[in-house]
Order: sequence, then structure tokens, then C-alpha cells
Amino acid sequence: MRTKNALCALFVGAMLLLGNLPIRAERIVLAPYASTLPSYGYRLETMVSPYRRNENFSWVQISTPQSIELEYNRWDLLGDSRLRDSLNIQYPLFTDLGSIPAISLGVRDILGTGIERQSLYLVAGKSIFLSDRQLKLWKEIKLSAGAGTGRFEGVFLGISTRLRNGISLDAELYRYRPNFSVGVPVIKHLEASAHSLNGQVYYGLTFRVAN
Repeated sequence: MRTKNALCALFVGAMLLLGNLPIRAERIVLAPYASTLPSYGYRLETMVSPYRRNENFSWVQISTPQSIELEYNRWDLLGDSRLRDSLNIQYPLFTDLGSIPAISLGVRDILGTGIERQSLYLVAGKSIFLSDRQLKLWKEIKLSAGAGTGRFEGVFLGISTRLRNGISLDAELYRYRPNFSVGVPVIKHLEASAHSLNGQVYYGLTFRVAN
């Protein structure tokens, strides 16, 4: 355990020291994506399931001037005797440019207060080139693949799409479970969403500001 804590501390320190690289993560549904929020960006998100005694998740994400993404995650799970929270960090190594995919490293639950217990991961993501005809319907389509230790349970895969009208459609295989999400813009910076997490339905709101 001491060795793992030391490795996590070195990893976080290295990300902060290397933070002068100009890069731009968010999530597919629950799994991380390889791109981070732009500098000084922030995102607030919550989802709740009225069918599971209001079991809920919430996230607060902020991006440093160097686009290192810091995240606070809190959840209240059915069958768990107490609230859980965690502090996460993600450092992108490469942006999605030309033939090079976005690639980033991250660690979940740095302090060991949640259930992911300092899980490390590496994730890559790439936007698909769209023809003029496809761009009439789709604004963007991004593919993602990664792998992690601990609660990540190995490989995770995802696809994130956005239509020209602003509606987002996302799907992933995370911890060997299928998750899906549909998001609809409400007003500027605010999106309402519906999610299926391993077959359980959740409803959510996301407030996002990116400079």
C-alpha cells in the first residue's frame, strides 16, 4: 500500500510539474475521455435515479491554466451505508491533431476516500473525419479506448457523438457493463440528460463553461 501511495504521489507531482504543455477530459458516460476541459474551464454535473431511492452521482471539474483537469466526485449509492467522495486528476499528453489521437493519463480517488482507491488509467481518443454530407447531420463523432488498474477492471471503450442540433448520444463499455447517455441542450451552458447505467435509468443536468 505504501508503494502504491508513493507511486500515485509521484504521478500527480509529475503531472503538475509538466503542466506547461498546452493541451485540452471529460467523460463518455462514466469512463474518462482523452481530452480535457480547456484552460480555466469548469463543469458541474449531477445524475439521480428515482427508481433506486434517489441514488445519485455528482461531479465538479475544473481545468488549470495548463489544462490539467481536477475533479471532485461524490456519490450516494443504494446499499452503501455512507456517502462516498473522491478527488481525481487527469493529465493529457497529446491533443487530437491530424493522425495523432488525444492521449492522457489519470488517477482516480487520489486520497483513497472513495471506492476506486487510486486507480490509474491511460486513455486515447480520436475524432472521426466527417464528409460534407455527414456534417449536415453530425457535428462530431469521437471514439475512445483505454485501460486502467483497480476498479477500472481492465479495458474500457466508448463513442461520443453530437448532432448539428446540439443533442449528444454517447455509449460505452466500462467495467464490462454497457452504459448509454442522451443529452439535450436547455439553455446556453446547460444540458439535460438521461442515462442508462448497466440497465438502470438516471436523469441528470450538466452546466459547462469552456473559455
